[in-house]
Amino acid sequence: MNGPAEGDLAYFLDADLAVLAREPAGYARYTQQIRAEYAHVEDSDWCAGRPAVMQRFLDADQLYFNNGTRAAWEERARANMSAELTAIATTPLKA
Repeated sequence: MNGPAEGDLAYFLDADLAVLAREPAGYARYTQQIRAEYAHVEDSDWCAGRPAVMQRFLDADQLYFNNGTRAAWEERARANMSAELTAIATTPLKA
């Protein structure tokens, strides 16, 4: 999303991205579920596309719109996504 979100929209968007701030084990389960949802995507395409999506989030000035949500979740969400990028980059593709 470009620009700020306010009011109910800000709360909705923050709630939608709450999964990014799960504890690391919960985030790992989430990434497994997302990969299963996109099982039809070849590994090589996944390993190019998923990092591009995660990098767009990481490039944003902020992930969350409400100050309280940002204070509680931003750091962990960024750490989770960075760890996911590292895992994708260092995991060999299946032959």
